[in-house]
Amino acid sequence: MKSATDAVDIPFFIPPMNDGKSHHVISKGQTPKFYRPKDLRDTGEGNTIWVNTFEKIFVGLYLALDAPVPYCFHTPDGQLRSLDAGCIKMMLNRNPPDIHLNVGEGGYISTAYPSDRLMTLFAPMHERLKNEILSAKEE
Repeated sequence: MKSATDAVDIPFFIPPMNDGKSHHVISKGQTPKFYRPKDLRDTGEGNTIWVNTFEKIFVGLYLALDAPVPYCFHTPDGQLRSLDAGCIKMMLNRNPPDIHLNVGEGGYISTAYPSDRLMTLFAPMHERLKNEILSAKEE
């Protein structure tokens, strides 16, 4: 996925952040940046509250879609959303990585899916995480 014109439609809204602020781990910017895995050079492993929130929404999206999560997508209201590149790179830096990437044309990230370790870690919450996605409303 090299541009916003490649964004796909998903049938779900994204739940709001718990603190109610506008900055979100699933970016709302209408001009997202697109990356190849080699472009994500941060060396941190990112076990922060921000990354943990991303992980939960990401796993919920994966479960709700029953498929890899698009890097960039439109919600039912047409809003353009994209996965947070900072969270992706921090999860990639773990040994082993907690996120797997599928790349498309030009080697740009097209979709992503959680590692087995991440799925196991959140297994007790799978139903809740999926339901948070399925029940999310337009912001």
